[in-house]
Amino acid sequence: MVQRPFSAIVLSPAATGVHVRVEASPVYDFLAALFVVHRHGRGLQFDCPDPWVRTARRALGASLLRDLAGFAGGRALFVSLVALLERRAGPVTVPDFLRQVEALPAHELLLVLLGSSRAARPARDCLLAALTSRGRDRQQALRRFAERFPEELGRPTALRLARTDPEVTRARLVRLLRCFYEAVYAPEERRVWPLILRDAEDKRRRLGQVPAEAFVEEATGGWVADPAAAPEVVVAPSWYVRPYLLVADHVGTRTYVVPVVDPSHAEDSEDRVLRVARALADETRLRILRMLERREMYVQQVAEALGTSHVTALHHLATLRAARLVRVVERRNLRYYQLRPEALEEAARALESLTKAARAPGGR
Repeated sequence: MVQRPFSAIVLSPAATGVHVRVEASPVYDFLAALFVVHRHGRGLQFDCPDPWVRTARRALGASLLRDLAGFAGGRALFVSLVALLERRAGPVTVPDFLRQVEALPAHELLLVLLGSSRAARPARDCLLAALTSRGRDRQQALRRFAERFPEELGRPTALRLARTDPEVTRARLVRLLRCFYEAVYAPEERRVWPLILRDAEDKRRRLGQVPAEAFVEEATGGWVADPAAAPEVVVAPSWYVRPYLLVADHVGTRTYVVPVVDPSHAEDSEDRVLRVARALADETRLRILRMLERREMYVQQVAEALGTSHVTALHHLATLRAARLVRVVERRNLRYYQLRPEALEEAARALESLTKAARAPGGR
């Protein structure tokens, strides 16, 4: 068991109206790694090695993988567990966090899972009513919950969990988290923690040099946040989330779990070209870029134009954002996606650099 300190600092100027803190904790990376094991190669291609993902899936086994899929419908609902970190002061390790999850009353844990998100808040009272009633009243509360819970957060999964005995849900979640930590994450924690800590220190220095909003956009690879939507912002580096990011959007606080910059491998021209090439090697994503060339769009507009689901459109946009081909701009409670024309120019320059290197004496 690796006992690691939780580290946080607030550096953003008060004048901006946004308070940004950079937090270094293995808990964020632990939750990100769990998401990676579920989603890698299934619409998203993370930077972690394929053999590691296969080994992790074998270590969990069929039963726990089914439980993981049950908690990861739509967007991963277990990411809402980062809300528990807001209740803690002082050192937080993964074992500390697991004990906190296990100690929560089952009903409260379900409210954290399904009601912490800002988007899911309208459904929270309905869920509470369902948890405290029986018979016809419970069924009516569940119907209202299903109507109000956001589709993009995984409505079918949320409704299935809401209908399940909370004690059963807590037991399954605790077992999944503990087994994943002991069999998969703990052996890697000693290696990745120094990378997370170093990256957090670098980000803190950067936060002291630029305005808070500019820092968030830089750290997230193109997320322009609305200060009114998230006055408190947490940026938490993760090794396993690369090159994407996870967003836990709670009332008053938003947490961005962002990629660690690998100190042993600074991204070079070949990396940039490959990332852009992978993003463009899909007809649907090319269609999205052509649409964004004409105007900015929010996710549901993209989904309707493509004739696909909100979740599918979001996955394609996440890939384009990870390649830095698009940026996210929040406005009036909507997240608009904009084309970054300069990204293709950057990729073209990187490709030209590779070509010159290949032509040079001794080039590849």
